[in-house]
Amino acid sequence: MKRILVVCAHPDDETLGMGGTIALHTGKKENVFVLIISEGESARGKNKSKITQRKKQAEKACELLGVKEIKFLDYADQKLDTIPLSELSGKIETVIKKWKPNTVYTHFWNDINQDHRQVYEATAIAVRPIPKSKISQFIVFETPSSTEWGSKKKSFSPNLFIDVTKVMNKKLQAFSKYRNEVMPYPHPRSKKSITNRAKFWGNTVGLEFAESFMLVREIK
Repeated sequence: MKRILVVCAHPDDETLGMGGTIALHTGKKENVFVLIISEGESARGKNKSKITQRKKQAEKACELLGVKEIKFLDYADQKLDTIPLSELSGKIETVIKKWKPNTVYTHFWNDINQDHRQVYEATAIAVRPIPKSKISQFIVFETPSSTEWGSKKKSFSPNLFIDVTKVMNKKLQAFSKYRNEVMPYPHPRSKKSITNRAKFWGNTVGLEFAESFMLVREIK
């Protein structure tokens, strides 16, 4: 049975980036684990109640998507560049040893959000293909309002598309749990924009709705 680990910088990234794909994995009775590195709120002001609220929203969203287990590391928002990569990658390695995934997803390496970039770098270290590693796939996803605003010289260029037509509504329902993160159209994090994005990627490969990824490494 496939065991999937999704490594995210903030609560909501898992749903925005690949909520439909998570639902497809869990719908096939595959175990999905989510690791969230930062609390995602403190950069907006030190409000512990909002941090707690965001975690509860993440738990509800992940429960709806069928996630088996979610873990929060609670690093400060937008300060991951102040944490040694060896520390972050070590935390991720500890989770890998516990959950034993064979597929790992994380952020695209050139997002405008520096937390996303740091999480990619730390994850890339943690999943390096050392002997006896059980990780056979390393995949990165896009995050609306972060990936498309990064450098166009190193833009997101997907080579893997997942048909999420049957679970698109579930993705939107899960994102709705993050009430403070749902923005009005035409913001990229509005429900309409998220739908349009999935429709765009789907239409590029002959599908109604799709989530897009870059396959960094696959070992067969």
